[in-house]
Amino acid sequence: MVRVGTWNTEWAKPGSPKGNRVSEALAHPDCDILCVTEGYAEILPGGGHVVDAGSDWGYPFVEGRRKVLLWSKQPWSDIDPFGSDQMPGGRFVTGTTQTDAGPLVVIGACIPWADANVKTGQRNRKRWEDHERWLAGFSEGYRRRIAEPTIVLGDFNQRIPRPARSWVPKRVYALLRSAFEEFTFATAGVLAGAPARGLAIDHIAHTPDLVLNGDIAIWPRRSEVDKHLPDHFGVWGDFELSSAKRS
Repeated sequence: MVRVGTWNTEWAKPGSPKGNRVSEALAHPDCDILCVTEGYAEILPGGGHVVDAGSDWGYPFVEGRRKVLLWSKQPWSDIDPFGSDQMPGGRFVTGTTQTDAGPLVVIGACIPWADANVKTGQRNRKRWEDHERWLAGFSEGYRRRIAEPTIVLGDFNQRIPRPARSWVPKRVYALLRSAFEEFTFATAGVLAGAPARGLAIDHIAHTPDLVLNGDIAIWPRRSEVDKHLPDHFGVWGDFELSSAKRS
């Protein structure tokens, strides 16, 4: 069994009330593997091993900030912070780590939102351009190399399934599903304990040789009661090898 989780921490600064609250929440379920997007390494649990996607995603540099960080209780090997030449920088990192389910390939993702580098940052993109480039780069340059049990987790900036009334164009949603056609989204659909709409944009996707054991749990988002939290909820769950893979 391996417990994995992912949360966009909305730049919660280490040592701040928000950072302390998020750090406590991340540590609570005792995950084996974590992906934090829009975060700092210092809010991750101590004693683990961290790799990240670098500091250049087209926006001004801020010390310590990373779009994607992967944390594991065990060391990482076969680390790749690039993915493919087509993908926008700073939003992809992968590595292999040992778990109770055996060696696991983990991919941390922060798929750009619709207006990435459009009106801010480099200001040289069209709406959805970086999002589509990330998906195309993953599909064409990386996905085909996957041959081992693999989990992709992070901020996908899309809900699954696409709601009837959605700001995401149908072509963009179709590209997401095509890019991840070999994967199962453990976080698709309405999740118990989630806010009103119940659909996540932080996701956990896995290859068919892995199965979810139990339900997906959530880290709550900011509310009137607890303002020291990010603006959308995170997710975590337990996974194991499928019976076919174990045999």
